[in-house]
Amino acid sequence: MKKGHFKIFLEAAAFLLLISSSALAGNWPMFRANELRTGTAELAVSNTEFTGQKDWTVKIPGAIQSSPAVYKDTVYFGSNDGNIYALDIRTGESKWAFYTENWVVSSPAIADGKLFAGSYDSRMYCLDAATGKMIWKFTTHNGIHSSPAVADGVVFFGSNDGWVYAVNIKTGWEKWKYKTDRAVQGSPVVADGVVYVGNHEGKLFALDAATGKLKWRAVVGGPITSAPAVKNGLLYFASQDGKLYCARIKHQAVIWSYDSKAQIETSPLVQNGKVIFGNIAGWVTALDANSGSPVWRYKANESVYSSPAGFSGKVIFGTNSNVLVCLDGQSGNVVWRAPFKADVVTAPAVASDRIIVTGADGKVCALK
Repeated sequence: MKKGHFKIFLEAAAFLLLISSSALAGNWPMFRANELRTGTAELAVSNTEFTGQKDWTVKIPGAIQSSPAVYKDTVYFGSNDGNIYALDIRTGESKWAFYTENWVVSSPAIADGKLFAGSYDSRMYCLDAATGKMIWKFTTHNGIHSSPAVADGVVFFGSNDGWVYAVNIKTGWEKWKYKTDRAVQGSPVVADGVVYVGNHEGKLFALDAATGKLKWRAVVGGPITSAPAVKNGLLYFASQDGKLYCARIKHQAVIWSYDSKAQIETSPLVQNGKVIFGNIAGWVTALDANSGSPVWRYKANESVYSSPAGFSGKVIFGTNSNVLVCLDGQSGNVVWRAPFKADVVTAPAVASDRIIVTGADGKVCALK
């Protein structure tokens, strides 16, 4: 290859890498960042030196229990006022709002230019992500708390009616449904053609993503209301019985559990060989992801309902003591704390050079 041609090749390769990085940067398109629900912004962050300084704050009419999602330059979330909102990530200015007929606790998922979110009006909505116009709606028999996952042209979610649903994202037609007998408020994981989701009976179901048929299940001592996470062939999930469980997917069996001694509502973060979660006693715990051995613990002043998010080796989460906390993921030491005027019970979204946080007082904040 001639020198000039080699230079052109390098410049073209750099340009393609830039496009690839840009496609990844700024995106936290569903609850816990991806369909594996790891909660880690491994490739999505350009600013690794967040300080917790507030960039902008927007107040909306209702309390917010919906964790935010970010796609490109837009922040998406639901509210207890019944609306799904889209805000500009740079300014906080409203782009659109879509009204449902009840609370929207479900965190939106964005895929193929569409937004998917459930409402307590018993419907899963598909909206145009750019305009907020409805494309279709799918009706279940009870409110939807579960945050949807999208994979292979299908949106997967649970309902308080006790069913897990798989719906075609283009048509809104049901592909399959699976009856669990109790409310399914947890958010599903999709990994290697299998859907993992828990219910209020304390059962974790592994369902074939193509057919909905049961492959295996695990039974634990309390309701499973959070999302599991999958990493390196291991499935992590928490229960209100106070334990964090790890199952080896290949063997379809739980291989260890850790008793935190208090109810767990958070979804686990899997980052740098650790699995990290909080409980209602205010403890945030990091375990070795393979063995379940404790690595460090941090004590917050109040309960932790906010599922931790990870970026650049750091961990952030909200507390019921009106503060967002950033910890060093290796040591558990505090890096910074950002005060709020209300409980932070939702999971932060980390995208590009912003951290997006929604609050129980109806405020949405962007931090740098």
